[in-house]
Amino acid sequence: MQFEVALEKCGNNGWYQIRLFLISSLLTFILSATIMSATYNYIVPQLYCNGQPCTEDQKTCSEKNYQIDPDFKYKNIVTEFNLFCENKKYIMIASTINFLGAVIGGSILSQVSDYWGRYKTLLLSLIFTNIGFIGIYLSATIVELIIFTFIFGFFQVGVYIMIPVLINEISGYDIKQIYSTGTLIFWCLGEILMAISFFAITNWRTIQLIVIVIPGFISLILTCISIQESPRYLYQIKDYDKALNVFRYIARVNGNEFDEQVLEHSQMNSVRTNYSIFDLFKLRQFASSSVGFILISYALHLIYYGGQFVLQDISIGNMIYKIGILLGISELIGYSMITYMIPKLQRKYNQIFFFSIQILGCLSFLFYGISQYKLECQSCFEEIVVILLCCLIRFFNSFGFGLLRQHTLEIYPTSIRGTGSGFLFTLGILGSFSSSYMIALANYFEFNQVAFLGICSISGIIGAILTKETYQKKLIDDVDESIRETYLDDGMLKSN
Repeated sequence: MQFEVALEKCGNNGWYQIRLFLISSLLTFILSATIMSATYNYIVPQLYCNGQPCTEDQKTCSEKNYQIDPDFKYKNIVTEFNLFCENKKYIMIASTINFLGAVIGGSILSQVSDYWGRYKTLLLSLIFTNIGFIGIYLSATIVELIIFTFIFGFFQVGVYIMIPVLINEISGYDIKQIYSTGTLIFWCLGEILMAISFFAITNWRTIQLIVIVIPGFISLILTCISIQESPRYLYQIKDYDKALNVFRYIARVNGNEFDEQVLEHSQMNSVRTNYSIFDLFKLRQFASSSVGFILISYALHLIYYGGQFVLQDISIGNMIYKIGILLGISELIGYSMITYMIPKLQRKYNQIFFFSIQILGCLSFLFYGISQYKLECQSCFEEIVVILLCCLIRFFNSFGFGLLRQHTLEIYPTSIRGTGSGFLFTLGILGSFSSSYMIALANYFEFNQVAFLGICSISGIIGAILTKETYQKKLIDDVDESIRETYLDDGMLKSN
């Protein structure tokens, strides 16, 4: 029996796929809550030195003579670990170290998934991600918190990138696009809940326990007992007996009959079964697309997380919580729409269109001046305009992320799908890691921070131009090495 026939017979759109989608959505929700908590955990309250408002740059401010604004009643990481004055340096380290961990961990785990398997990589990543959750919750010093945040960052990408890979390799054509992108809706719900939680609950450890640690442990148990290895991966490595066992399990869950004893052997023409990250740029089949995906992912992450750090910087009063909820709602609408629309959207040209709107939205902040921007009023017309612009940018940013997730899965064959979709997305996380430094650079030159992010994100349009279109094409199983060619042979990048 052929693989696609076997998948259809056991059920490629049944209860097993729904169950996988629900568990994946819970995992996405937890990752979102953890990452977005940094927006509120590192809010720095106004300080008073010798009874007068002061900044931490003033020499008069030291640990011995400053007081926190009495109206700031939240016990976040900054206030608990006294990250003021000489300790302020830890804020940037602690708030970005998870992104550095993600870049390193994702680069390794994406390749591990193609060698070791999707499910094993997911389970390993989820175990250590939970260790990070618990370690952060129990941290007694800022150094301990930084270490466990790095552990979380290192392994969280293994969870994030395996979710869409597993969904795509076990589901029918239309439903895999809907489920894969649909999990991102729960990213928005995590973002919204964190804004509400930090506004309503005054202690960050309570939020960490209720929203992250306990759900994380539940998700680990559900993953252990409810998810199987990808049969497409097993088929690709020619482990036909295990692939048949997985098909039988899926058929039982879906209520279907599957009594086949033999699976037709793979007829793939690839001379190898395993590939490295270097092959992403050596094989002309997808070389220019690989470069393009890095640029797209970098720009999307830069706008997303850079925007979060800018809002921390310019917000006054309780605006940060209000805008956090509104941005989450904008994403929720965006991901809900892209989930419905993605089977009907061309990948390449719509990505260019979505980036153009995001960049124009960022550049529109130049209306308030080319110099460093700071919101000067609350509940005024300017605040309304700023919030609307931020929501517009985030809305189309969610469209870009949805397209990127599905596009990368469709470009790469099974034997390099984990490495390709995971590694290139991971490199894009450098946009998250560098976002706070980009804002610091804009502030150094006293240039409008949001506009600066928009200018840097033009790389996303260039990246989209370099990618190949995959609209209405099935997943590829075979790597065509007959067109192996390096950039040195061409002297230039070729997109198709």
